Amino acid sequence: MPKTSISAKSESLPSLTRRRLLSGAVTAAAAIALPAAAIAAPDTALFQLQQTFQTALAAYETARRHYNGCERQFFATCPDPPEILTSDGPLGRLLPNDWSWLSAQDLRWLLKDREQRALWKAARAALPLAKAHEAKIRRVKRETGLAAAEAAHEAGIEALHDLSLRIATVGARSLAGLAVKARIVKIWSAPEWWHDPGPPERLAAQVLDAVMAMAYPAPEKNTGSEALALPAV
Repeated sequence: MPKTSISAKSESLPSLTRRRLLSGAVTAAAAIALPAAAIAAPDTALFQLQQTFQTALAAYETARRHYNGCERQFFATCPDPPEILTSDGPLGRLLPNDWSWLSAQDLRWLLKDREQRALWKAARAALPLAKAHEAKIRRVKRETGLAAAEAAHEAGIEALHDLSLRIATVGARSLAGLAVKARIVKIWSAPEWWHDPGPPERLAAQVLDAVMAMAYPAPEKNTGSEALALPAV
């Protein structure tokens, strides 16, 4: 049997990526002005990428808030699956937990499994109900705008991920340039290093904080997975 479906009343949709889980608390920060002397000419490319990242972060935050709102509306209005598809139905023992339900694809796989022939009658009865329920879910997703919001949210994640990779490929030739890289790690790439880290991650976070403190003496107010203000060019 393939992995069973997630209940329409579960807390969240299937995760897009690990980064989505880490980025849920990220909020776009307003850029702060720094003296021109703080921006080293050799690292102009890094600072330009940083500004692009800041813009993408703000766009992502807008998409994230919209997606969360659509998701809440979706779960508030999405119908419960028919009982025959749930743990209370005749096929309930196939489910891994009480809040999962069988999808049409699950039932199709079951009807191909000759070792489960004793369950075929129940599966045939459940299949049209599963199809109808999934059609209702698709309709609610359209009506709440969830599908489009989810696509925009994922696009925002991918844009930030791609920018962080580009920043990683550009060499830093000044302390200010290194601080740009450190901030991207703290904001996006590995915010978990500042939240319940293991010893190696805690040490890496301390080093990055020290680099940022030396480059920009203003105290860091945010720690953990929160976004930090990026210096403006």
